Amino acid sequence: MSEGHAEKPARWYATTGFRITLLHLVLTLLGTVLLAGIAFWATSRFAEGQLRAEVERDVGVLLNAGALGGPASIALSIEARIAADRSGTQYFLLSAPDGGRIAGNLAAAPRQAGWTALDLDGGTAESVLLAYGAPLPAGHFLLVGRDLAPVRGLQSQLLGAAGWVGGAALLLALAGGLLVGRGVVRRAAQMERALAEVEAGRLGTRLPARPGGDEFDRLARRLNATLDRLAGTMAALRQVTDDIAHDLRTPLTRLRQRLESLAATTPEAAPGLEAAVAECDRILDVFAALLRIAQVESGARRAAFAVVDLTAVLETVAELYAGAAAERGQMLATDLAPGIRMQGDRDLLAQMVSNLVENAILHGRAGGHVALALRRAPGGGAEITVTDDGPGIPDAEKPLVLRRFHRLDAARATPGSGLGLALVAAVAELHGLILTLEDASPGLRVRLGVPRLADPGRLNQGG
Repeated sequence: MSEGHAEKPARWYATTGFRITLLHLVLTLLGTVLLAGIAFWATSRFAEGQLRAEVERDVGVLLNAGALGGPASIALSIEARIAADRSGTQYFLLSAPDGGRIAGNLAAAPRQAGWTALDLDGGTAESVLLAYGAPLPAGHFLLVGRDLAPVRGLQSQLLGAAGWVGGAALLLALAGGLLVGRGVVRRAAQMERALAEVEAGRLGTRLPARPGGDEFDRLARRLNATLDRLAGTMAALRQVTDDIAHDLRTPLTRLRQRLESLAATTPEAAPGLEAAVAECDRILDVFAALLRIAQVESGARRAAFAVVDLTAVLETVAELYAGAAAERGQMLATDLAPGIRMQGDRDLLAQMVSNLVENAILHGRAGGHVALALRRAPGGGAEITVTDDGPGIPDAEKPLVLRRFHRLDAARATPGSGLGLALVAAVAELHGLILTLEDASPGLRVRLGVPRLADPGRLNQGG
């Protein structure tokens, strides 16, 4: 049974594969940023620590020289160090008590003891000194510094390398995520296709499962075991149903024959016996309908599918029921597009449409209209509709009337067993048709969507 619309395929961004890929990318990005940040921080701290150690070493050497020879000895050591500095990153200043420069390559600097950061000419980020100031006896002041430009250059190189490494990591993560996600989607699609086959009635279909394998294979084996048990249960149930129907049809047929014989030999009891014969016929019809529904639901008739001229089938049904509609004063109108063909069982399709037209005539308004239409659908395929102008079916009852033996209270006074729409639903599901019950305002409209049509060049009315 396919009431309502067919399930739409999931959008690409709603698939598990996309989510796995996205999660993989996010985790890789976070990991790359974290590692790059740690490497940047550790390397920068190490490089700056190296500069601090060099400054502290120079300060210690110059203070020792001052202890031995006073400011003059410090000045000589400073000039020697400036002359030996090939990198141009070492800076010194020895100032007098009045602030004047005695030696060094700095014009002036604040007389601040301890570590400080000084801006060189212009105060740009590339001209910052890491300096250490030390007061000397008699009001002199010593300042030793190192240019932080090498550290800034190292940091810039680290950021550039992190960008390249991060980009490469993201590409690798994307490729890995796509591969993993594609594998997940492929396995899920295999399982979905197999379950769709089972849903369509091919209960012998099983899910692919590799020996050992992963969680998908374990799940597939579990589902296969469940399907084996379900198939066995359904086969046993069908066998029991068939046995009961066949076993009861024989005594009912004999009972009917005896009642007919009694009616022929006992004229005074003929009316009651004829009513009993009619009741036997109704019971036999019910058993025949149950057997037919069981046969359809088993999917056994699918093996005999052939290309059927659906237009011709509906034309035949309309001709057969035109007289029945006329007896109730109804007009049976048809609107049948020519040349529509589909794969299916011709007899079952005819029975399905016959049940719908018969219901429309029986439950439609006396003197009203019944419409049978077959049109091509805008997006491909075709659509069968059967419409009447009777009381219709309440929305709450629409899913229920497709079950066996379910009848509306208003319909219990009319002949029937409640199996007509159940057979329609079974045939529709066997053929992959989309069955919908709608309000016709007034009345009921039954819509049967045919998703796929057959090749117009092939035709086989058998089946």
